[in-house]
Amino acid sequence: MQSIAHRIISGLGSAVDSSGAWRCARQSLHVGSTASCAEFQLNTVRAESFYDSTVEKYAAQDVEVLSLRQMLSFGRNAWNDPDKVLKSARYVQRELPKRLARRLLDLQLLPYIVVTNPHIKKVYNQYYISFETLRRVPTIRTLEENQDFCQLLRQHLDSHAPMLDSLATGLRECKSKELVGSCLRMDSFFDSMLRSRISRRVIAEQHLHINNKRPAFIGIICTDLDVHDSIDFAVQKTKQVCMETYGTAPDVVVSGDPHVTIPYIPAHLDYMLYELLKNAMRAVVEQGRAQQPARQAQAGGAGNPAFSCPPPKLPPVHVRVCPGLNGTLTIRITDQGGGIAEEFIDKVWSYGFTTIGRSAAASTHSSSSSSSSSSTSGSGGKDGVGPDVVEGLGSGMVQQVAAGAGGSGSAAAASSGGGGSSTGGRRQQQPGSGLQVLMRGPGGHSRYQMAGLGFGLPLSRLYARYFGGDLRLQTIPGYGVDAYLTLRRLEEHEWEEHVDEPSTLPINMAPY
Repeated sequence: MQSIAHRIISGLGSAVDSSGAWRCARQSLHVGSTASCAEFQLNTVRAESFYDSTVEKYAAQDVEVLSLRQMLSFGRNAWNDPDKVLKSARYVQRELPKRLARRLLDLQLLPYIVVTNPHIKKVYNQYYISFETLRRVPTIRTLEENQDFCQLLRQHLDSHAPMLDSLATGLRECKSKELVGSCLRMDSFFDSMLRSRISRRVIAEQHLHINNKRPAFIGIICTDLDVHDSIDFAVQKTKQVCMETYGTAPDVVVSGDPHVTIPYIPAHLDYMLYELLKNAMRAVVEQGRAQQPARQAQAGGAGNPAFSCPPPKLPPVHVRVCPGLNGTLTIRITDQGGGIAEEFIDKVWSYGFTTIGRSAAASTHSSSSSSSSSSTSGSGGKDGVGPDVVEGLGSGMVQQVAAGAGGSGSAAAASSGGGGSSTGGRRQQQPGSGLQVLMRGPGGHSRYQMAGLGFGLPLSRLYARYFGGDLRLQTIPGYGVDAYLTLRRLEEHEWEEHVDEPSTLPINMAPY
């Protein structure tokens, strides 16, 4: 990594004068410090980045659309074909700077009230640091250079892990402004930002795992993903969070063919299942609590604090796996959490919408709405260390790759966890993917929040639609919600990503 580091730093050094602080930073350069040195330098120049045409030049370049055929072609037997690994590395090199530049341009064109928010500025600065760093990496020509590149790539993926939380917090704060907050219409912008984020992470993680020789995996795609295993895993984690938050949790009854498998990315499915199960459990628990005073009154204990009516057993959440036609599979999650109130039906797909913090009367009607809506993580953890990281993908998975795609066969085997079945092995091979990252806050603090920032449901639908699936809700107000998560078998249809052109998504402002 030393040669790549010096090439990057020397390029960045030309942007400013040779101040004593910068000379000191260059003298302290060593392997693993590239990202921090680059950030040090860019802290000096990023104030001028809005006027730098470099971002516009990269954003105007055509992107090479990611396709499933390409992912599988690069990934199959890549550990035996160095040319495939290097070709994949050069694709990542070409694509990530262009895609980051497009989102930087979109961020530059946000309304002033949004641009000046410190959390949104933090996202812009981190994207700019990665853009400037990655575009300066010399063309990868050897496996040794690729190994260094993978280490750099992993550092930037890790640094981007909290950015989703920053976007959510920034949106919430902008919408809290009394005059203009209610006028912001930013769902199209967030769809574009987060869809691009998913693509970038898929591109990067596929390359980082391309040389990992794991049974039933091609890069990060599990060709034989056990759906019931994924559901059981999500149920276990969701019940843990629910018990920590409420002290109780409903049972989950799973039905359908227990042997159904599907080619898919495990971390994507983990995230979607976790969000939907969390929504359902929260709705059931809060609905039960809302009905408790009426039960106590019926039992003759109204107004008598000494009388305690034992709460009834919570109705279970039902999950059914339904194989469909044309290479699809649908997972239906049914709860008896009171349904979605009519006034919230049109709002549950909006980024930042949540019923957390509303009045008790409203929460009685909308407990299922807030849980079936986009409730992701709390705005403040119980441990007092700030907002939850609502990122479900990336850093935990990437941290396992000791040497990246350029590592030796033994290194790849070590990072993959060795052999094992495609079911149990997946959980052993990816202990940090999906939910563990979601439940781990900054500094390793454990997070147990059920709702708050309002990204869970729209982001889950975005993940589902990314590979041609969908997420739909059917609600019976006063009773409960059926969530239908439809997935497409990745090897059975020709998939290409949807690419958003830069600066084509207007940020609508409603009239004052």
